Amino acid sequence: MPVAKPYEPFISLVIPTRNRPDLVAYCLACIAAQTHTDYEVILSDNGTTQRCDAQFTPYQNDVRFTYVRPPAEMNMCDHWQFAVSFAKGEYVTILSEKFMLRPDALALLFQMAKQYGADIFSWQFERFEAEGNDISHGHYHPLMKPVAPTYYSPVDELKRRLSFDTPTFCRQLRHKTSYGKMYSGCVKRSILLRAQAHFGSVFQPYSPDYTSMIALLNESEQAIDVGQSLMIVVFASQISLGEASKVSLQVTASYCLEYNNVIADFTRCTLFPGAWVGHNSFIAYDYYSMGVKAQYGPLTTLTVNRTNLLSWLLTDIDDVSDWGGYDELKLRAAIDYHLSQFEPSIQIEILRRANEPEYNKPCLREIYHSGLTKLQDMPPNLTAEALAQMHWCDGVAPARKNVLNQDEGIMAAVEYCYRYNAYSCKLLNIQPSSIEHA
Repeated sequence: MPVAKPYEPFISLVIPTRNRPDLVAYCLACIAAQTHTDYEVILSDNGTTQRCDAQFTPYQNDVRFTYVRPPAEMNMCDHWQFAVSFAKGEYVTILSEKFMLRPDALALLFQMAKQYGADIFSWQFERFEAEGNDISHGHYHPLMKPVAPTYYSPVDELKRRLSFDTPTFCRQLRHKTSYGKMYSGCVKRSILLRAQAHFGSVFQPYSPDYTSMIALLNESEQAIDVGQSLMIVVFASQISLGEASKVSLQVTASYCLEYNNVIADFTRCTLFPGAWVGHNSFIAYDYYSMGVKAQYGPLTTLTVNRTNLLSWLLTDIDDVSDWGGYDELKLRAAIDYHLSQFEPSIQIEILRRANEPEYNKPCLREIYHSGLTKLQDMPPNLTAEALAQMHWCDGVAPARKNVLNQDEGIMAAVEYCYRYNAYSCKLLNIQPSSIEHA
């Protein structure tokens, strides 16, 4: 008799979490509310002071939901690798516990996957700004304009990333922030497994979302930007490690020490010895490391543009307010030394780029900067449908004030995001079945 093929859900939603049970509860509730039900959830709890097994209890009898714990405390990269090892879906995405999916997110992805079968799907996200550490209340106003889905080139995206023509986080290219990621995106599991075989692990120090992005783009042929915000990301003080490490070298050092069994001295892991400050420095080193390991594909022919990278080190160091015991003058002197090694004309270009506000201009996909007439005020109790009508029929953008009522929070924001995008797509005649080339 033929052997039955193991069940393979459409998508695996992998949630590696650590000490954030309150956010996990919201994240799971948003998944449970999905209109498309062919999914599996792997909640991997790396908690040390706060576990989230209580938050998982309401779903423990649902065969689609799995709760696991690593055998011992793991650093982020190892934990992500551990968590995705349980995935069985055709596609795999990594969800932070602060990612709240729209109720129709998986239905839209399923429709597009069955029609196009792309290796990677990327999507936009909205922001819920919590009131301090109180995630139950906060500010939300739609940010990104829905557009038709578009193809983008994995090779071109790799070239763009390694060129550092713009910094890693560039507002002007906000719509491309998630391109290639399985963190704000999903990838075919077959591509993920191929990348793992190629690089050993696609989640490597120090930035697993970026090392996996580089590895997956290297293996992929077709990528699609969904064109809509499929989720809301919760921002609050003390939540985002990335935001904290941008300003605090103490936070950076504490995070990097988790990898001391891999790389003994993280301050040496830079393309500019002695000048290691900033996201751009660490991410560039990760790009370089993945390129060294590449055996085939575009990464074997691409290199990080060090000239452009140095520009962003000059801007990153000015963002630091907590030096964590490190010598500011010594770090600045190291950057100045590396700058002095370039020809005078190149030095001028590096300094010009570092001081050029061009890269921080608004993204034209931001609703408020998409060509609408800006208003100073916003009508009270503005429904999602009414706001979409003002944007795409009346051509006006009310002030970006909170659309939520005082007693509303994350779940109300997710519902508003869903209704706003659905009605906007109707008004703009956006169809997932109609795709464009970027």
